[in-house]
Amino acid sequence: MITTQWKALLLCVGLVLVFNVTDYMLLSYMPSYLTSELHYDETHGLLVVLAVMVLMMIVQPFAGALTDRVGRRPVIAAGCAGFLALSVPALLLIRQGSLAAVGLGMGALGLLLVCFTAAMPSALPALFPTRVRYGSLSIGFNISVSLFGGTTPLVVTALISTTGNMMMPAYYMMAAAVIGGIAVWFMQESAGHPLPGSAPSVER
Repeated sequence: MITTQWKALLLCVGLVLVFNVTDYMLLSYMPSYLTSELHYDETHGLLVVLAVMVLMMIVQPFAGALTDRVGRRPVIAAGCAGFLALSVPALLLIRQGSLAAVGLGMGALGLLLVCFTAAMPSALPALFPTRVRYGSLSIGFNISVSLFGGTTPLVVTALISTTGNMMMPAYYMMAAAVIGGIAVWFMQESAGHPLPGSAPSVER
């Protein structure tokens, strides 16, 4: 599996990296950021994130349908481009501290994250042929989450502490978006195609 699927494994790691870094940043780290840096109390910080999650849930089915129509690659690429272009403006809005600005900045990041939550569950399995799909996806996904996703809050907190730069969350998401964009460039479109190694399950 490792010797024959190493390219797909690297693509999987890159895609999961941008997916999970942005996910952990927005939904796990931002409540602490709002509390420690913007002096929101914990309840208000969590309520803002919950509101963003509700927005994401509403948009998710439509984004998933979009990936079936236009493909997984364009949607994931749009998410990467969005995080690259909008991470700094969104964090500047959040840092203004008013509820409207925080909601707008967090909402923008949440909508960009939907590009990944809508496309990745179908895009990632399609990287691997049937005979090694489960094991390969498990290895690639969990290595990436362990090294990059789950460590995001810790690493960003350490970067802020070391540099004193409060914009580090935005820069970290931008770096993840670059890596994700490279992975998208090399991945093959899977929408409308049978999984590799599998016969089509329905007639077309």
